[in-house]
Amino acid sequence: MTTILIIVLVLFGGFVFFQNRLASARNSVLNGFSGVQVQLKRRHDLVPALVSAARSAIAQENRLFDSILDVREKAVAALNGRMEEVQEAEAELTASLRSFFGYTEDHPEITSTGNILELQKQLEETEDQISAARRLYNGNVERYNTMLDAIPSSWVAAMLRFERADFFALSDAERKHVEAVPAIDLPGAQA
Repeated sequence: MTTILIIVLVLFGGFVFFQNRLASARNSVLNGFSGVQVQLKRRHDLVPALVSAARSAIAQENRLFDSILDVREKAVAALNGRMEEVQEAEAELTASLRSFFGYTEDHPEITSTGNILELQKQLEETEDQISAARRLYNGNVERYNTMLDAIPSSWVAAMLRFERADFFALSDAERKHVEAVPAIDLPGAQA
């Protein structure tokens, strides 16, 4: 009887141990995604200020600015949705901002005010923080999903119906941009 009681206690203790580890890992994933959301919200909050500063510098480009604000609204709306919706909206916002920055490089009169340069700097810093938050989130997802695959924690996870978490991945457009080989034009270099 004592042996059966010890076996039951050991099994129960193991179950509790693995359930606690899984719960901790799942909470790390949720916390990591919250960090990503905070940084994305910061970027969303900077976009209207950037557009407002740019509008004051050059009023005839309203269509470009309206487009950026529309994409930003879509990204804000997607922030509390499914991971796929967030990724799609953020990829669209990133592309929109990238085209805006390209436009400002071609039109120096837009960046002649210090406001726009400061906002661009803040957006660049925010992009770095978003990247860091994504890395933390994806690290937590990897740890959690590994626990869901490993024995014996996978048994506990199956019993408690723990579900796999999705990585925060690059969109197809972002992946193409990252994988593209940059053109390097060195003075005096021969083709």
